[in-house]
Amino acid sequence: MSATTQYFIIIILYFVAMLGVGFIFNRKVSSDMDYFLAKDKLGPAAIGFSFSATQMSGSTYLGAVGQCKVLGYNFIPAAIASASAPWFSYILVGDRMRKVSSRLKSVTLSDVFEARYGKSSSLISVAIIIIASIPMIAAQLKAAANSFEVLLGIPYWAGLLVFGGIVILYTVLGGMFAVAWTDLIQGIIMIVGFAILAPVAVSAAGGFSQMHAAYAQINPAGMGFTGVMPLLWVVSGFWVYGFFQIGGSPASTTRFLITSDDKTLKKALVYSVGFQSFIYICFTLIAIAAGVLLPALENTDMTVPMLMQNLLPPIVGGIVLAAALGAMMSTIDSILLMTGSLVTNNIYVKMMHGESNSKKGLTISRVVTLVIGLLGLVVAINPPASVLWIVTISFSLMASAFTFPLMLGLWWPKCTKAAGTAGIIGGAVACVFWYVMGYVQFQSFSNWPLGIWPAIFGGVVSLIICVVVSLFTKKPSQEVIDVFFDDILIKD
Repeated sequence: MSATTQYFIIIILYFVAMLGVGFIFNRKVSSDMDYFLAKDKLGPAAIGFSFSATQMSGSTYLGAVGQCKVLGYNFIPAAIASASAPWFSYILVGDRMRKVSSRLKSVTLSDVFEARYGKSSSLISVAIIIIASIPMIAAQLKAAANSFEVLLGIPYWAGLLVFGGIVILYTVLGGMFAVAWTDLIQGIIMIVGFAILAPVAVSAAGGFSQMHAAYAQINPAGMGFTGVMPLLWVVSGFWVYGFFQIGGSPASTTRFLITSDDKTLKKALVYSVGFQSFIYICFTLIAIAAGVLLPALENTDMTVPMLMQNLLPPIVGGIVLAAALGAMMSTIDSILLMTGSLVTNNIYVKMMHGESNSKKGLTISRVVTLVIGLLGLVVAINPPASVLWIVTISFSLMASAFTFPLMLGLWWPKCTKAAGTAGIIGGAVACVFWYVMGYVQFQSFSNWPLGIWPAIFGGVVSLIICVVVSLFTKKPSQEVIDVFFDDILIKD
């Protein structure tokens, strides 16, 4: 049996299983609230793995491993921050969002913005998320199609249609039930995949000590936390991949709306941190080993596929490939569901006065999710070259726009309606401006003035705007204060 045939068998079985989950949970969905949130119907393992699997997209398995191969330990602070991202998100916004969303019966992050800052902030947030999300979907689809092309010899367009069609179909069928349970399965496969590849790659590179000695000769600047990139770039990367996940990954943040039970959310956090910590430890070992084993590889996005092809038997390689595909699928399905809920709930229901929690509302939800998935497929036909930087730009835009307006909205009663809306707009504009400045100076989207990441620059601008505008505009109404702060304010 040829290697290609063995790869095909593993991947076909994997795809059939994912579709099976979609069909099984199709029966459990009776309303659009079930479809988008499965409110209080998921356990901590499903919520925790779904939170993390959504964050760890194809950029983790492909783009980020390749980038770490080039940058060495300069990239490690970002990896450490990524593993700690669930802590940042839960402590700073998670529990507050859980409480507030239960009072508001929120379906989306934009519902929270609307209740706190008004309809204009909701519509602006919807627009920013959709603009940023479609390229992210396209990036994951591109990564999958490239992997099929390299490992299975399938034409790019065919891999794109097969992979995209399957993930769109099970998401459309099963909604949040299917998304969370497939994320759990995919997360377990991701752990198995990296648990296999990491020790094999380190061994092939000569063992831990010899691997580092060889890497130091190939890339001496990459052996410290700084050297390849400026210090501010490294420090900014830590904050971006950790703290700024609060606003930069709204598909993950939406998981805080799923349960109204604090104990469930805390247990989910444990699953999430454990999962991400394991992945990023293995991630680092694989990247450094790849620097030794594949020093001349030009397309760094293909680092993991090439290691699989060179080091693993096809059946085992098929499991690792399934893990990589799982990382891509878990991000696509969550983004699809999130954008579908935004269009359905915040535009169709609230602006067009459509029906909610009905068969018609559920049908609209599925149609919208399908259309957004197809748009992602169209964009993926001819996307930019690097998976990592497509995802990073989209992430930075949302992180700049949402991080501080969301945090201040949940924790600072004096943050005003005008300030929140202005902070969202100002953060997004500042982020785009900083990317433009970086491109003008370096002709690159991965280098920026002073080494400061656009998400940091945009986020700080957003924070300043929120604080300054709050000092000069009308205070929030008592109704808003009661909904958002009645548990942390002592009333006279």
